[in-house]
Amino acid sequence: MTIQVKSLRSEASQLPSTQELYRGPATEPAPSRWPAVFVLALTSIAIYLKSIFPGLSKSDLGPPTEHPEAEEAGEGRVRQARTDAEPTDAEKQPEDETGALGDKPVDPDQAIGSGGPGPSVGGIADFLGIDSPAIDYAQLPLPARQLAGEIKMDYGRERAGNDNIGAVSFGGSPAPSGSPGLDDIADRDTGARPNLPVVVGPFSPVIVTPEPEPWPDDDGNTDIDIPQPPDPPALRNRAPRVGAPVLLGDIGICQSFLITAVALLAGASDADADPLTIVNLTASSGEIVAVDGGWEFRPADGYYGPVTFSYAISDGEESVVQTASVSVVEFVELIGTDGDDDLVGTECADLIDGRDGNDTIDARGGNDIVFGSGGADIIHGGAGHDLIYAGRGDDIVHGGSGNDTIHGGAGNDQLFGDDGDDIIHGDEGDDLIVGGAGNDQLSGGAGNDHLIGGTGDDVIDGGEGDDIIDGGDGDDEIHGGPGDNVISTGSGTNSVTVTGSGSNLVIGGSGADTVQLAAGADTARLGGGDDAASGADGDDRLFGEDGNDTLRGDDGDDVLDGGSGNDNLSGGAGQDRLYGGDGTDLIDAGSGNDYAEGGDGNDVMLLAAGDDEAKGGAGDDSMFGGDGNDDLDGGDGNDVVDGGNGDDRLRGGAGNDTLRDGAGRDEVRGGDGDDHIVAALDGDDDCYDGGDGYDTLDLSQARRSVDIDLVDGTAIGIEIGRNQIFDLEEIIGGGGDDHFTVGATAMTLSGGEGCDTFNFDVSLDDDDRALVHDILDFEAGDRIVIKQYQIRSDWDDDDDDRKRDDDDDRFERNYGDNDDDGQPFRFRIEKIGDHEWTFVDVFVEQQDEKDFSIEILGSHRLYYY
Repeated sequence: MTIQVKSLRSEASQLPSTQELYRGPATEPAPSRWPAVFVLALTSIAIYLKSIFPGLSKSDLGPPTEHPEAEEAGEGRVRQARTDAEPTDAEKQPEDETGALGDKPVDPDQAIGSGGPGPSVGGIADFLGIDSPAIDYAQLPLPARQLAGEIKMDYGRERAGNDNIGAVSFGGSPAPSGSPGLDDIADRDTGARPNLPVVVGPFSPVIVTPEPEPWPDDDGNTDIDIPQPPDPPALRNRAPRVGAPVLLGDIGICQSFLITAVALLAGASDADADPLTIVNLTASSGEIVAVDGGWEFRPADGYYGPVTFSYAISDGEESVVQTASVSVVEFVELIGTDGDDDLVGTECADLIDGRDGNDTIDARGGNDIVFGSGGADIIHGGAGHDLIYAGRGDDIVHGGSGNDTIHGGAGNDQLFGDDGDDIIHGDEGDDLIVGGAGNDQLSGGAGNDHLIGGTGDDVIDGGEGDDIIDGGDGDDEIHGGPGDNVISTGSGTNSVTVTGSGSNLVIGGSGADTVQLAAGADTARLGGGDDAASGADGDDRLFGEDGNDTLRGDDGDDVLDGGSGNDNLSGGAGQDRLYGGDGTDLIDAGSGNDYAEGGDGNDVMLLAAGDDEAKGGAGDDSMFGGDGNDDLDGGDGNDVVDGGNGDDRLRGGAGNDTLRDGAGRDEVRGGDGDDHIVAALDGDDDCYDGGDGYDTLDLSQARRSVDIDLVDGTAIGIEIGRNQIFDLEEIIGGGGDDHFTVGATAMTLSGGEGCDTFNFDVSLDDDDRALVHDILDFEAGDRIVIKQYQIRSDWDDDDDDRKRDDDDDRFERNYGDNDDDGQPFRFRIEKIGDHEWTFVDVFVEQQDEKDFSIEILGSHRLYYY
């Protein structure tokens, strides 16, 4: 009887999941035992059938019986069987008490061919179970580099077995101790092993029959020949199959992306289980470069959006087209939790939200948007132009390199712009804001903030609160805002504007600063450079210090100090104090009762309205009192002091000063030096004191007659009033018919226009004989009066008889060469330098020696009457 074992095909299994595909053998379910049980059943049946057929079983038949018919029926074979069945002495066994077939004698009635019943059988053979072979699953290697997005795989609903490649057999597990194995189920007489099926993997197991192995008998002959199945026919190659397009996830606009073959083969299958390869991979945008482990994709510069990859999947003979896609996003999102998070961005543009909690955020490169949200966060913007909202809490933010925009939000924040042109808003709270390098814009917002511009041309606004602002290096624009602010401009050409009514302190640097203060008692120390500061309302204190500064106090009782340099000071309204300091300063005290000092240098001081006090200091100063009762002191140097309107007190001080009393009852004192006092035509009674030196009283502005009495010390006129004069060496008359009375003090007189009279009232003692008076403009119409007589020039002679005298006669008459030589004076004409002088010796009571002398500028022919 021939038993044919056919190969079996298992039912189609369900679609394996990804977890089932990649899990290790330890987690696999136990393999099915049904194939082994089926084979065992077939083997047991074969053994049973063998045992019930006489030709296939061994028995002790005893000696043969002579039956001729039996010889014809096969005596030879029976004899051979009997001979083989006779045991040797060594093979004889004790009686089998089980009743099984053996070598003991058989009842003749039960012998074969006797027609009687056969011997009883001890029992049906036992069937031995075997363990089914285990099926091993190969674990596929995952790519070393994590993909940017989730890979969705579609394995299909069915997978056919591979019929084109060699079968991979998986051996069964060894039989446990005490259990029968393959050797145990071999034929006890021949030792042949059964032909068991082999399982082929990995996904759809197929049971096939291996090549048959002979089951040898003890004599090497084969008793059973199991036929083998025919070779299967050659199958046609089937093309790979693909599922839906592969989604590779999202990447940042500046990220490179590793694409692996495993990712591109997601959802692909091959019915023949052929190895699959990727060919002709292209991208709709960007660049693909083959690298170890796959392909590196680099997005195009500045592009974000979908990118499609087109490629073919080949099994070596046929190929199918598949696509995959990746989304290049403008921002890579990174969202924290409500706890304390550590968030690290990419080198691309990230969108990071720390949520609540004390977060630490490092945005890295790219133009990032970062939300610190609630909590005390530490945020690093990194490279790129970042937008950072620190949110609530006491945050620390570093913008990093790039032009960053930072909002501190509520809380006492520490905000650092670092490199780049940054925009930083402190918002609410007492913030520390540092712009760093670059042209930054800093805004403190509400609260008492500390703002530092750093290097670069910064714009800083302290906002509300008592702020401390340091512009740093560069040309900065600073706004103090309401509150009591302390502002340092640093180096550079800076602009400072303060609003509100607070008391601000501005400290300038070495550059040319411009400071505009507001209402309130402000102080500005401008430092070096040519600075400009305006105090506005309030009692301000402005110090120009070094440089050519311009200071304006405006309203309020201000203090302005120009310091060194050629400064321009303007007090404005209020009772101001102005100090020019070193240099040639221009001081305008403005309205109000002001005090001004020019300091060293040639200063110009304008006191305007108010009862002002001014001191010129060293240098040739010009001082103008303006309206009000002013007290002006020229100090050292050749000063010009003008009292202006009001009852002024003018002092020239040391030096050759020029003093103008102006309108009002003035007191003018020349002080040391050769001073020039100009009387105003105010009609008021003034006092003129020349002081030490050669001093001059100038009445040249008068158009009407003036009477100057140097003996009594008065100068009286309708236009000039009744004035007192002291310590004067020269008097200049006006445009009218002036009258001069000169005593024993040497004087220099200028009559000016008009018919002037020079009256010399000189005492006649020996001490006066060296007295010399000078007349600088003795003109036609002028007279010299000496007690008993008068002297006049020949240019104004109106006597017809004298006009007919020739010059020789007049010369002889004047010098006494004729008989009439009793005239009371003598004169001579001399040329000194470029000028001619007429020297007159006056004789009053004696003829031998002159009593005093008169020197007249110019060449004059004199006579008396």
